[in-house]
Amino acid sequence: MVSHKKKKLTLALGAFAAALWLSIACGSNDEQSSEGGAEVAVDEGTVVTIGDRAELRGITRPGAIYSADDFAEAGWKKNKEYDLDTLPEAEAALFGFFKRKDIELRFYPSHEIATSAGKESAEQAIATEKVSGRGAGFSSVTLYGAYLIAGNVVMLCEFSVQDCTDLLDEIPQ
Repeated sequence: MVSHKKKKLTLALGAFAAALWLSIACGSNDEQSSEGGAEVAVDEGTVVTIGDRAELRGITRPGAIYSADDFAEAGWKKNKEYDLDTLPEAEAALFGFFKRKDIELRFYPSHEIATSAGKESAEQAIATEKVSGRGAGFSSVTLYGAYLIAGNVVMLCEFSVQDCTDLLDEIPQ
C-alpha cells in the first residue's frame, strides 16, 4: 500500500511537471513566425477556447495566390482529395502531411472568398471531433487544432498555426 506522503509527493511532482510543460508549450501570446516571410501575429484576440482547448487562427499573405504545386514543391505530401459538396466556393480540398503533421489545404478563387466562406468552414473543422474506439473505451479527439488563411488557401493545421507556418515558410512570397 502506498503511503499518504508518497501520494502527496507524486501529486505535487505531477502538478509541477504539468505546469512546467504548459509554460514551455504555450510561450508568449505575442509570438511571430517570420522565417521565409510568413508573418502570423498571435494576440489575445486570436485565441478562442472550444471545450478545454485553446485554438489559434491566423491570416497572412493576403495578396498571394497558391496552387497545390506550390505546397508540393515545398515538401507537402498529398495523400487524398476531398469532395467539395460541403465546402461552398472551394476549388479543391486536399489532405496531406508535412514534417509528420497533418495539413489539409482548401483552395479558393481569392483571399476574400477564403476569408469568408473558407473561414466559416475552417471554424467548423476545428470544432469537429472524431470518436475513436481504441482499447477499453471510446475517446473523442479533435481533427485539427488550428487554421491559417494564407492568400487564397485555408490551411487546417494538426496542432497549431505553427504547423502550417512551417510549411508556408518554405514557399517564397
